Amino acid sequence: MNWGGVLRSATAWIAVCLAVTGAAVRSATAADHLIGHAVSTTKYGGNPAVGRLYKFIAKAGRDGNPLTFTLPADPGSTGSVVNVGRGAGLLTDPLTGGAWTGIGNPPGSNGWKYTNKSAPIGGPVKSLLVTKTRIKLIAKSAGTMPPPAAPNGAIDTLIAVDAERYCARAQSPHFKEVENRLIKSTNQLPPPSCPCFLGDTDGDRLDDCYETNTMIFVSPTDTGTDPEDADTDDDGIGDGDEVVGTLGGLDLAAMGTNPLRRDILIEYDWFDDGLECFLPHSHRPTAEALALVTAAFAAAPVANPDGSTGISVIHDRGQGGPFTGGNLIADADGVLVAGVNGVEFKNHKAVNFDANRSGYFHYTILPHRYDTNSDSSGQAELPGDDMIVSLYCAGSDVNVGHTIMHELGHNLGLGHGGSDHCNYKPNYNSVMNYLYQFPGVDDDCTPPGNGILDYSIGDRIPLDENNLDETQGVCGSPGWDWNGNSILESGVVLDLNPTDPLAMYLCGGVLTVLHDSDDWSSLWLLGTADPDGAPRTRTEIIDCDNPAPMPEDM
Repeated sequence: MNWGGVLRSATAWIAVCLAVTGAAVRSATAADHLIGHAVSTTKYGGNPAVGRLYKFIAKAGRDGNPLTFTLPADPGSTGSVVNVGRGAGLLTDPLTGGAWTGIGNPPGSNGWKYTNKSAPIGGPVKSLLVTKTRIKLIAKSAGTMPPPAAPNGAIDTLIAVDAERYCARAQSPHFKEVENRLIKSTNQLPPPSCPCFLGDTDGDRLDDCYETNTMIFVSPTDTGTDPEDADTDDDGIGDGDEVVGTLGGLDLAAMGTNPLRRDILIEYDWFDDGLECFLPHSHRPTAEALALVTAAFAAAPVANPDGSTGISVIHDRGQGGPFTGGNLIADADGVLVAGVNGVEFKNHKAVNFDANRSGYFHYTILPHRYDTNSDSSGQAELPGDDMIVSLYCAGSDVNVGHTIMHELGHNLGLGHGGSDHCNYKPNYNSVMNYLYQFPGVDDDCTPPGNGILDYSIGDRIPLDENNLDETQGVCGSPGWDWNGNSILESGVVLDLNPTDPLAMYLCGGVLTVLHDSDDWSSLWLLGTADPDGAPRTRTEIIDCDNPAPMPEDM
C-alpha cells in the first residue's frame, strides 16, 4: 500500500499517531503491531462539515488480534503527541492538557490511561487507554479535520507509544456511512502494513516517519531524506517534489529525480529551417549531444548526501515517455529577433513551456541565430532559467553539447572567467572560457584544450602578467613558453589574453594577475526558483560572442 498515495487522494483518510517523539517512532527498535478493531466511528457536523469526534476500539483475542496486546513502557514520564489527520486537515495534541495514569501494581503493569477532562480545550484527545486486552481512543475535534471528500474511503489508524506501534485499517465499504455526518466500521481485520502520520516538520509533503534520514532512498515510504530539511540534496527541488511529484502534476520521479542526489532539468524547444546551410536542417539536439552534457555532470566532483558524486542532468527533448515537453517551434523565419529577454522568446516560451515546469526546468530555445543575424553561439540569464543555443550551420554534436553546458553554466551563476567575466584566461580550465568552449579543456596542464567537456576545479596557479615564471606553466609544472622564444625564463611581461577586448575593465587591467576559479563548488542551483517576470537580486543577460567553428574549421 502506498500510504503517501492514499494521503494525496481524496479518500477518507484518518491517521492517529501517539508518539514519545518523532525520532522514537522512527527508531529501528520500534515494533509494529498490526491489529484488527471492533469499531471505529467518525462523526461530523457543521456547514461545511468538519470532524467533531473520533472513536476507536480494538480488543485482544478477536478480529485477528493476539490474546494480549504488548504494552508500552512509560509514556507519562517522557511525554507524547497525538496527530489526527485526513487530507489537508490535521489535529495535533501534545497530550499536555491531561494526565497519564499507570494501571496495575506496579503502575503500568496492566496498561496506561490518558485523560483530558477539558478536551478539546488543551488538546482534542479526551481519553486514551492501552491495556493488555483493550485499546481505546476518543478524540474530540476542534473543528479542523474535514469530512471525506469521497464515499467508501479507507480509514487508517496508527497509535504509537514509546517503541510500540499499533496499526489498524477499516476497509470500505463501511458498516455505515452517512455523507458529511458519520462513518462507522466494525469487525475489521489487521492491515498488511502500518500507515504513518507524524506530521511534516520541514513542509516538503513527505511524512516525517517516511523521511528516515538514512541517506539511502528505498521507496516513497523510506526516502532516506532529512525530515528537518525540505531539500536534502540542496538542488533547488524539494524532497516531496522529487519523490511524490509536484503540486502542479509533474511526475519528477518518473523522469529520474532522486532526493539524495542533485538533479538539473532542462527542456529544449527548437527551430527547423533552410537558412544558409544549403539543405533544410533541424536544430533539435541529438541524444549524442546531450549525452556529452550528462557525462560531464555525472563525473563532477560534487558530493551528494547518498555518498555518490556528480549531478544528474535530465533532458527533455520530446523523446517520449514522461518527456513530452520538448518540441519543434513552427517559427516563420528560423531566427529570434532578440534574445532571452526579447518579446519573441517570451512569446514562444509562453506557448511551448508548461507553466507547471516553472521553478523546476531550465528552458532552452535552439534557433538558427538570435538577434536576427548574430554570430553568437548563445545567450543566457546569469543566474536564471532561460537560455539560447544558436549554432547556425555549425551544429555538430560536440558544438551543441559544449554550448549547452556553457550556457547552462551562466544559468548556474558562472561568468566567462568563473567567478568573474575576465575571458580567455589560459589558467581557467573551463568550458565557460572562450578558449575552451569548443576545443574542450586540457587534462595535461598545458594551455591547449584536449577536447574534454568540463568546468574548472580551481587547481591552476595565478598568472601575474607583469612577472610570469615560464618554468611553472599553469599548474606549477610542466613549464610553458609564453612568449614563444623557446626559452623557459622568469620575469616575463606579457598580456596572456589579448583576445579579450574588455580585459581592461573585466580583468582589472591589460597586465594583471589572472586567477582560476573553482566552478563546480560554486554552482548556484536555485536559478529556476524565480518565476518569469519576477525581479531577481542579480540577473544579467550574457551574450556569448564566441562564433562556433564551422565544419571546415574543425
